[in-house]
Amino acid sequence: MKKTMVIIVLLVFVAIVGQAQMKSGLDLCLRDEATGEWLIGLFDEFAIYDCEYWGYAETGKDRFVLTKDGQRKDVRLKRNAIIIDGVKHKTSQLTSKYIPDYPVADEMAFDGAWLDSEQDATLRVVHRSGKAGIQTITNSHHIVKNDVKSYAAMSDSLGRYEARVLLIGQTGSMLFTNATQHIYHLGNWAWIPYVIGPSDKLLFFVDDFEGRIYVMGKSARMTNEFLNYPMYGNSMDYDERKQMDFTTFINKYNDKERLLLQHRDSVLAAHPLLSKRYKDYTAGMMMSFFAHDLGQLHFNRGKVKREEVIGEAKRRNLFNINVPYMVLERYDFFLDDICNAAIQNYCRIGSGVPFLHHILQKAHDGRLKLSNDEINLIQSELPAEATIEIPRQELLDSAGIWIEGFYLTDTLNVMFGNRPELFNEILTYYQQRRLAALDSLGLPPLLREIAIARMMADKTTHDVKPMEDFQLQALHENVHQPYLLGEVLRLNDQLIAARKAAEAIVTPDPRSLAELTEGEDIFNKIVEPYRGHYIYLDVWGTWCAPCKQMMTFVPQMKEQLKDIDLVYLYLCNRSNEESWKTAISQFHLTGENCIHYNLPDNQQSALERYIGVGGYPTYKIVMPNGKLLPTQAPRPDHPEAIRKMIDETKNNK
Repeated sequence: MKKTMVIIVLLVFVAIVGQAQMKSGLDLCLRDEATGEWLIGLFDEFAIYDCEYWGYAETGKDRFVLTKDGQRKDVRLKRNAIIIDGVKHKTSQLTSKYIPDYPVADEMAFDGAWLDSEQDATLRVVHRSGKAGIQTITNSHHIVKNDVKSYAAMSDSLGRYEARVLLIGQTGSMLFTNATQHIYHLGNWAWIPYVIGPSDKLLFFVDDFEGRIYVMGKSARMTNEFLNYPMYGNSMDYDERKQMDFTTFINKYNDKERLLLQHRDSVLAAHPLLSKRYKDYTAGMMMSFFAHDLGQLHFNRGKVKREEVIGEAKRRNLFNINVPYMVLERYDFFLDDICNAAIQNYCRIGSGVPFLHHILQKAHDGRLKLSNDEINLIQSELPAEATIEIPRQELLDSAGIWIEGFYLTDTLNVMFGNRPELFNEILTYYQQRRLAALDSLGLPPLLREIAIARMMADKTTHDVKPMEDFQLQALHENVHQPYLLGEVLRLNDQLIAARKAAEAIVTPDPRSLAELTEGEDIFNKIVEPYRGHYIYLDVWGTWCAPCKQMMTFVPQMKEQLKDIDLVYLYLCNRSNEESWKTAISQFHLTGENCIHYNLPDNQQSALERYIGVGGYPTYKIVMPNGKLLPTQAPRPDHPEAIRKMIDETKNNK
């Protein structure tokens, strides 16, 4: 019995010893002299090797055994060398701010291959200070949806951060921590660029004591080189650009670009071993910054013609680039802008005569069923249709207006209004026009598929409406890359599910407001049932992209503010009922404390004038006594700021 007890005690003692955290007493970052890469980091409480964190199973004079998940690495330190599992590497200690120039050339290009579905990549950041609570952020742009996924978190108790980033191919992104901004910056820009691919690992060591940053991983070289020799491109001031005509813009950009190219040429001449990826990335970033500003120029209506923007994009060959599309910052914005410019050229307001000829041709070919009376009616209306006065595009542009479509005579309006299948022909026609607009750009095949997928996803999201059959057919005919196709279909399925769930949504009966015309009276009537509660007021529209983007934060906001007696009141602007209720379901804006109104335009306008709506979305706080606070409330992505504003009203009573 005693013998058994002794054995148990010994086992417990061994277990306790095994759990003890061994320390090395080291603070070393060693560089492989043959490759120039950061090979290993040996710190007091842990080691870094192969972008992984390792503990110490054994420590001794110049010999350590690293351990992680049952793996072991035997490490021996020699003079100017290190031996890892029997493999000797000539090393030097890293002490410079960034990793010095690599000693060998590297002609490896970026990999443009895509997967059919997402895989994750691992991004890690470790701060030498070991401080918890250091904010770290990396952002990833979605290739289909006009969306940015932000991977934001605070460092753990050892100053470490980790993100699993979903990718389908090599992707460029930016990293920022509260510590890196004091070490690296280019002008006012403090985000560090990096490129990572599916299944890759990348680790940033941020020495927030001595001001150093080293990056480890097979994709690390470009980032380490960029830290030493940063150059993004010329980003033109928004307000300055909005005042420019096309010639002024190009001349100003050419002057800036000339200086930037001279600087880049001097860097490459002084450092001939800089990698091909560094060269391609910096050239690509210069191009994408220009492309972004060029695309935005199409909003300067009345000053810049869309044809000028499109022509310059073609002249500079901005659609055929040497870097994968997902690697470049801002290129997705350019693609959207240039496609919209082309669509506005093809689909702008005009005569309905081409459409009517299109309808008659389809009937003649047997692709559309029209009676003889309908054919005769269309033909008889063609002369009147041809005389309809169309606003000149120059006048619309100078007024900052863009209108898609065409006018029909009153007689034809009745005919098309009474035949839903004929009305759908208008939608089908403009779907074809949009595709023709994209084809006018001469996009490479994959970029064309990306553009079409983004266009269809954007329209579906904007309309808060699942795709019609003709849209689904066009999608399948034009988008074949599995991931692109799958993402648009997933978005469509989500809207189908949201629309079905929306059937069960019950909203307040607006008939009690029917006789009210003054904004203040409407407001008081709406908030009266919720006296005694704070109200968070959201004025939005289903057509408003920023409104819907903010709504993605509502579930998190409601969770963080659940201890406050808070009612959420949503006032929807100029949106049809089906899309309105679908959006309520899609963004999970339901619950006993969520109230929704979608009032007639005249009442909504009066209400917005009283509330003081200057743009969309607008957020306000209503006090328990029904008083509307005049100042704008914080957005849903800042719940603690909302709490603070409410607390301040309590303290000021």
